[in-house]
Amino acid sequence: MVIAQIVEGFRQRGSWTKIQGIFKMCNLSTGRGWEETTKKLINEQDLNQDENFSKKVDQLFSYYNNFLLVSNKAVKLYSREREIINKWIVLFKSHEPEDNLFHEVYPFPLSKTRLNDLDESQKLVEIIDDDDKLVIIFCTKRFAIEKTEIDTHQLQEGARKELINYDKVIGEKRTYYQYFDIVVLSKKENFIEVRVDITTSSPFKYLSSKDTDKAFYQTISSFNKLLREIVKTKESLHTSTNVFPLIDRLYESDEGKVIELGFVTDGGSTKHEKMRKNSSCLRIEPYHDAGKRAIDHITPYRLAVSWDVENLDNFKNTLELSLPGNVKELSEVPADLGRFLIKNCICLEDYNFVLNKVLTYLKTS
Repeated sequence: MVIAQIVEGFRQRGSWTKIQGIFKMCNLSTGRGWEETTKKLINEQDLNQDENFSKKVDQLFSYYNNFLLVSNKAVKLYSREREIINKWIVLFKSHEPEDNLFHEVYPFPLSKTRLNDLDESQKLVEIIDDDDKLVIIFCTKRFAIEKTEIDTHQLQEGARKELINYDKVIGEKRTYYQYFDIVVLSKKENFIEVRVDITTSSPFKYLSSKDTDKAFYQTISSFNKLLREIVKTKESLHTSTNVFPLIDRLYESDEGKVIELGFVTDGGSTKHEKMRKNSSCLRIEPYHDAGKRAIDHITPYRLAVSWDVENLDNFKNTLELSLPGNVKELSEVPADLGRFLIKNCICLEDYNFVLNKVLTYLKTS
């Protein structure tokens, strides 16, 4: 049943608190949590075969499709001449993806059983031609390592005796998930975006930096392979735009709220500060402000900024841009950071809000 698939698709990609707002924007009833909401909506669907309810479900499905493209992505930008991007768009538009197992339920995620039948190769699933961009979507099976508490009462007697003096036993579990990775060819700007999915089963955890690097390598390799096959070119995406200058520019601006900052003082000490949720901006936090005034200068290398926004449907949301630099990058001349993270988006409007901040401050000299 489609409504159940939509709810399950959302469930695997976001927190109930945030996704609940999407249901409300579609004027659909919700219950207390995922299961109750699914049952409630299926009952309403069975009782309401009218056109109005179908329109609400169609709207929810539209939100879901956009959510796949923008929720919790690590992003790299690649500059290209307008003529080259235009040529690639024309050729990609006429390409039909080969059928694969992901297409059984796409754009919904495969069941765990079906996902286990796959290897970890990346598959092209769809090419979408919008007014302002061409979107190339890949699906991938990847694993995430999650730490979980082991219930020792379920172990065999010998193992229980060995662990009898342990209050808690933690194991690292390898769990496979379906990821939606995207390459976007802009029809207006002279750049190409590579967005890799960093969502895990927990809405408050993301792929590790190491696993994100692997995801980028796989997605860029898949796109470059398509370039050779479809465009018949030896060109490739190779060096992404350096976004390290954004760290200092955004910190020195009055944009949003700084919620995380890593920096080095002129005296050589390394600091990392982080604000609690719903706290004020770190720039004006008394301890940070007093410390900054006590020294001549700081050199930021890591930054996260959040914005409280309200979209066209009056849904309030907190968006986050993270620039996950490392202090080691300061030893490079110039310091280089090839990616940034855009988190908490529920729609394209949210994503474009943050991306436009990136583009604006990249152009600032």
